[in-house]
Amino acid sequence: MGTKFKRRILSIDGGGIRGIIPAIVLNYIEERTGKRIATMFDFIAGTSTGGILALGLTRKNSDSSINNEPEYTAAELVNFYRKYGQKIFNEYVPLDLDDFVQPKHNPKGRQEVLKDLLGEAKLEDALREIFIPSYDIELRAPIFFTSNPDAEEIENFYSRKVCTGFKMWEAAMATSAAPTFFPPYQLATTHHHTDDGYYALVDGGVFANNPSSLAMMEAMISYKKKTDEELHRKDTLVVSLGTGSLTKKYKYRDAKNWGQIKWVLPLLNVVLDGQSESVAYQLDQLMVTKKDKENTRNYYRFQLPLSSDNGHDQIDNASPSNIEYLEERGEKLIEHSKKDLDELCKLLKEDTELYSN
Repeated sequence: MGTKFKRRILSIDGGGIRGIIPAIVLNYIEERTGKRIATMFDFIAGTSTGGILALGLTRKNSDSSINNEPEYTAAELVNFYRKYGQKIFNEYVPLDLDDFVQPKHNPKGRQEVLKDLLGEAKLEDALREIFIPSYDIELRAPIFFTSNPDAEEIENFYSRKVCTGFKMWEAAMATSAAPTFFPPYQLATTHHHTDDGYYALVDGGVFANNPSSLAMMEAMISYKKKTDEELHRKDTLVVSLGTGSLTKKYKYRDAKNWGQIKWVLPLLNVVLDGQSESVAYQLDQLMVTKKDKENTRNYYRFQLPLSSDNGHDQIDNASPSNIEYLEERGEKLIEHSKKDLDELCKLLKEDTELYSN
């Protein structure tokens, strides 16, 4: 009755309002299996908008009489983008020239929305192990928010892992503070390794817009600590959800004359999209992508291209017409990937039932 994976990993890319695309795919999986995402995966990672989804999917139900059930269905998270997209991406109104060099959006609306979505839930209370990347611009090091309390205050020269003492909405603010769009998020902390009592955090997409490979390595580390056994690739299922790949072309004849100002947004787009697709390529080579007699498929990547017309690929275009476009692309992704999605749903359902038995 299916192969028992020792760890089932879900990874969700960053992409701002485009997070509605993976939310639509997750809703299909829930409807097809009749199970909640948090019951089918052991480890859920997400960057930026993907981090918000990861936190929403694993927030414990606020009704204390309901044990181990998430607060939100994937369908409710789809509606979250519809309802609050424009409040999150609430633009400043430039009053003079200096305002044009400020962050594009006021973070107040985003914070109100995330606090409402995630409440006072703590990271360590997540229903499944979560992994949310951010980056500290003062420490010049990645900061990983995790629900694994064993990771509390684990630090080295290259990175920090934090858990206890932080709330889900704070991690969501940190991982989604996209440079140029929002200011860095200042997160107060009593941890002894900060000079001024805070982290200065920006979007984890600056180094891990597709956190799949990080999630896989972290799951291996976590599994080793808990069981004192190695977690091998063949025993790991990785499901990676994109938020739409970018197709806008930057012509050489134009870019050759660009300076610092003109390169800002194109460079950010190239970094985010390039990192996502390079990690996808690496895992496609590393993992099993087609089931055969000897191997069970253990890697699925769901992604599709986005048109750059009318700003459809912009991470902050939360207009009703663009929400409609992104929803259409989400449904198109399901249509194009239906065979793989149905195969995955069958695998997840069988594997979780086998585990529960």
